[in-house]
Order: sequence, then structure tokens, then C-alpha cells
Amino acid sequence: MCAPRKLLPVLAIGALAVATGGASAGALASSSVTATTPATLLPQLGTQASTLTNLTTALKTSLKFVNTAAPIIGAGGLVYSGQVQKSILEQQALATTFGASQEEETYKLRRNQRKRELARALGKQRALYGISGVKLENTPVDVLASTASAFAEDDFYDRYGTASRITSAGISADNLRKSGEQAELGGLLNAELTLARRGIV
Repeated sequence: MCAPRKLLPVLAIGALAVATGGASAGALASSSVTATTPATLLPQLGTQASTLTNLTTALKTSLKFVNTAAPIIGAGGLVYSGQVQKSILEQQALATTFGASQEEETYKLRRNQRKRELARALGKQRALYGISGVKLENTPVDVLASTASAFAEDDFYDRYGTASRITSAGISADNLRKSGEQAELGGLLNAELTLARRGIV
């Protein structure tokens, strides 16, 4: 009865070794020792050396292409950036020009509205004075002329302000267009400087 109990741990350890491959560990160790002799290592080292040489050659070739392509890519990016900036500034110039044309159109609408209001005001004044029988035309206090003068003054101020805004918008549009041309030229010059400084290998 006592002997089988002592054998159980030994059998369990043996079964565990067989299950995990431990039984062949000794064989693997002996084969690895025989496989790593100097005679067998030389071909492996030669293969690794040729692989390293091939990798070094590939890296040198790729670095040469990168050194050639990097300045060209950078210069192309600078040219493209200048063109994009020019396009944005031209769009802003077009928007400014459109705003100036709209300013002129709205002034014409306001002027026509003032003319209608002036005609209405003069008509009311004539009707009031006509009913009462009083005539103020060609007198030192000509109410109708004074009303017309007030409307003309309003129109003058409006026309002056509109002309100033249109002129300012035109100058801004011209400046935006010139800035766009300068941005494009700047992109080209920066690209040339990039190629000149870094060079192409």
C-alpha cells in the first residue's frame, strides 16, 4: 500500500514531462551542441553577411533617391502654396469688387427712393398751400425750394459716401490681386532657393 503512494508523484512528474516535451529535452540539447560547431557556423555567418550587404546597398540607393526627391517635393510644395494663396486672394478681390458694384446699385435705389419722397413732399406742400390760397413760390422764404435743397443735400452726402466706399473697395481689390501675384512669385522664389541651397544629388 505504501509503495504505490510513493510512485504516484514520480509517475505524475514523468507524465507532465512527456506531455510538455520535456522527455526530448536531452535529445534537443545534444543535437544543438552538435549543430553549433564552427564548421556549421561559417555558412550561416556568410549568409548573414551577404544579407547585411544587400540591405546596406538597398538603403544607400533609397537614400540617394530620397536626397534627390526631397528638394523637388519641397520646391513643388512651395510653388503650390503660392498658387493656393494667390487663388484665395483673387477670390477675396472678386468679392470686394462685387461688393463695390452692389454699393453702386444700392445707391441708385436710394436715389430713386429719395426722388419719390421729394415728389411726395412737394406735392403735399403744394396741396396744403393751394387749399389755403397762400403762394410761397418766388418769395424770400420759398418752402418748396428749401425742401428740394434738403433732399439734394441728403443725396450729395449719400453719393459722396458711396463713392468713397466704392473707391476704397477698388483699391482693396487691386491690393489683393497684387498680393496674390506677390504670393505666387514668392512661392516660385522660395522653391528656387530651396533647390539652390539643398541641391539635387
